[in-house]
Amino acid sequence: MAYEIQPMSLGEILDTGFRLLRDHFATLFGLAAVVYVPLGLLELMLSLEAADASGSPLALAVVGGLYLLVLSVGLPLIAAAITLALAAVYLGRPLPARAALRRSWAKVLPLAGTSLLAYIFIGFGMLLLVVPGIWLAFAYLVTSQVVVIEDLSGRAALRRSSELMKGWKGRGFLISLVAGVLQGVLVGGPAWALHAWPVVDALVGIVMSSLALAFLLAVTAAFYFDLRCRRDGFDLEHLARQVEQAGAPAAAPVPAL
Repeated sequence: MAYEIQPMSLGEILDTGFRLLRDHFATLFGLAAVVYVPLGLLELMLSLEAADASGSPLALAVVGGLYLLVLSVGLPLIAAAITLALAAVYLGRPLPARAALRRSWAKVLPLAGTSLLAYIFIGFGMLLLVVPGIWLAFAYLVTSQVVVIEDLSGRAALRRSSELMKGWKGRGFLISLVAGVLQGVLVGGPAWALHAWPVVDALVGIVMSSLALAFLLAVTAAFYFDLRCRRDGFDLEHLARQVEQAGAPAAAPVPAL
């Protein structure tokens, strides 16, 4: 299945996200599950420990610490791995999940640090009558893609994301809304229906959360390529150079569209 970097409508961006997830389901879902399996199991352990009146506070603290560790390291790692895998798909040379994970380690610290900085700025914005925080949240929507593909980090990555999103925050809001509704249906629906069966709820939650994350990153990647095409005249030849710089295997140049 070929994918082109070209200006797209909102519907085309969402459709591309669905096609990416469908056509490369094993890789994208598998990568997302790498972080959501331990998170789901740790959430189950936390809930069981909290419900046990005789449970050890130390055990609860240890499980909670492990949960935060997986969240702070695992999510940036998987976001980088899925982004690299999607970029390779666009180039017509799909990257196996294991290879994507291996190459994403170099992006963990820059991505985690940049994400933390974005959360701090958004948090301050929320304190200023909320609206500035919402504005910043959409300005930073493609920060992960900027860090992974353009090899920027920190304030430079945030500025670059803001530049790309200038004039397109409305579309970013609609994409986030669709992804949020889908995540709510996939994760919240089963959680409400299965709350009486914690183990089953945790297993279903792992599957649905992995699906939601894979779809969100696929759609955001398609949106990022759409923005790069509009702003920079970005095409597959440019992407090939940047992916190779990000650690993907070298390949023959891909002709510009």
